[in-house]
Amino acid sequence: MTTTYDAVPAALHPFIGRMLDADTHEYTPVNHWEEQFGEVVRPFVDAFEASMMPIRRFVAADTTEITAHSVWNTKFAQAPGAFDLDRRLEVMDFLGVERQLMFPGSIGLYAVSFYYRAEQYPDMFRSIRGDRRAYALSLIEAYNDFCIRVARRSDRIRAVGVAIAPTVGELQAQVTRLVTGGVRAVWLPSASLPGGCSPAHPDLDPMWSLLAEADVPVLAHVGADLDFLKTAAWRDAPAFQGWKAGEEFQMDPWTLSTLHLPVQNFLATMVLGGVFERHPRLRFGACEVLGQWVGPLAQNLDFWHANSRKFSLDNTEGALPITMQPSDYIRRNVRVSLFDIEPVDVYIDQFSMPEIYCYSSDYPHPEGGRDPMGDISGKLARLGSDVLRKVFVENAAWLLPD
Repeated sequence: MTTTYDAVPAALHPFIGRMLDADTHEYTPVNHWEEQFGEVVRPFVDAFEASMMPIRRFVAADTTEITAHSVWNTKFAQAPGAFDLDRRLEVMDFLGVERQLMFPGSIGLYAVSFYYRAEQYPDMFRSIRGDRRAYALSLIEAYNDFCIRVARRSDRIRAVGVAIAPTVGELQAQVTRLVTGGVRAVWLPSASLPGGCSPAHPDLDPMWSLLAEADVPVLAHVGADLDFLKTAAWRDAPAFQGWKAGEEFQMDPWTLSTLHLPVQNFLATMVLGGVFERHPRLRFGACEVLGQWVGPLAQNLDFWHANSRKFSLDNTEGALPITMQPSDYIRRNVRVSLFDIEPVDVYIDQFSMPEIYCYSSDYPHPEGGRDPMGDISGKLARLGSDVLRKVFVENAAWLLPD
């Protein structure tokens, strides 16, 4: 392993050792699932044997050499540090990254997908019988146990726990277990009602308060979004056939153009419902759902906030339980990870919100590209070193606090 930081663009060398990565994944291949997560995953392993997903390919060990070429060009389980987290720390050192969010990329991700599809799609993993959703929840619990173990092992790798439950009480208990176990980031899928109620409902305030007081961000992420639109038949047209399928989502134009809708809805509900008013230190991150929607959303919410009294029953009082502009809550409480292809410099020109965008690599998924550091820093170069520092160092500190 070389130590000259030749995998890091020269413009980022001043930030080596301080950079933060707002979206990565563990990627444990199927042949290591029982070893990594326990015996409960055995039926899931058997079900995956009939699939063609890259994760089912046998990988004996995490041994790929760490080089400038391998870290950006080798993907999935053969990428260095994909599932051996001691080696992941070496990769982080090699790239000058201090801390990273690590989302699920194996049973955590697939169990979430299975949970939302178990009843609607009986042919999905048909070998799993009985109470399929309950089994999905047991897989999520096993993944969360893994996150707790990672938290005890290293604070630099922030393994993101998964919070899904049918009731508010069960959701609160699940989040409490994660936080008390040392997990410092929680994924709450944004396509469904958390615990069966609106994110703005006061019943969830104890959970939001727990997360805010513990400085644990609540995160949205792609990968569990079909319930929001109830059907994926929108993409059943010739124009959307023949596109790549990723580990977390389809890559046809319809899917890509709607990725942000669930989290946009979830965040708008929280802002307008006063969640960030009641919990000013609550940290929210939107990861791997693009960043181009945030500026327009802020404008849209400001517009309806300014005109909300017109539609209230008592227009002598403010119609919304907030004291600031909606865009101010977004600036203060929200951070958004970037795809390498996004014109983030244009977003900043248009919406003047340089404090919300965060570098992310999506390591070791192919959606992250082969030069995310270079692609993102190259677009930001004309805006100067202060903006580079915000996007690569300072902004994601809200999601990855000391």
